[in-house]
Amino acid sequence: MKSNILKFAIFIFILIILSFISNTSKIQVNDDIYALPSLPRPIAEDKVLITSAGQSTDTYIIKDIANKLMIHNFFMPQAKDVDLEGVNTVVFVVGYSAIGEKLHGLTYAEEKKRIENLIQKLANRNITIITIFIADRENKNKETDEFLNITCKYADYVIGTQNNNNNSSLLELAKKYKFPLTIVEDVTGLSEPFVSAFR
Repeated sequence: MKSNILKFAIFIFILIILSFISNTSKIQVNDDIYALPSLPRPIAEDKVLITSAGQSTDTYIIKDIANKLMIHNFFMPQAKDVDLEGVNTVVFVVGYSAIGEKLHGLTYAEEKKRIENLIQKLANRNITIITIFIADRENKNKETDEFLNITCKYADYVIGTQNNNNNSSLLELAKKYKFPLTIVEDVTGLSEPFVSAFR
């Protein structure tokens, strides 16, 4: 009888330890109404335009993820409003890169104007907007913050990675603009929330 009680006590102790380990390994975002592990139902459709907001190379990561998930996409890092024809979803990959802009012959002012024009056109169309931010906040700059603010303001969904406390800045924007937000540990966790927007 005593051995059964001891076994049961050990079993309960192991369960408590496992539960603690499981909970601490998860990303602590906050018990916030805007923070979700992924979307509960799709909000977007194929024919996706993937573009940059800041000309960082992060855009290529999202293109590769979309291709692996077999999501029909058009990859146009410097997309303009004329490229919205036939598009059902626009994905903005945010991250300012002075080198990227220079390589594409753009200034910050020109890139900002391009994004603002796209957003203005999208506001008048039934097109889903997804913003993705996977840059490292260690390299934080006001240009990236500006692009985040512009694209998140009208976003239907935002996905970010937990780099140098992206959590707090993205949560602040989620509360301000009322969009659903998913924060994953790193780029390897992007596929699940991204695909949840489509199926």
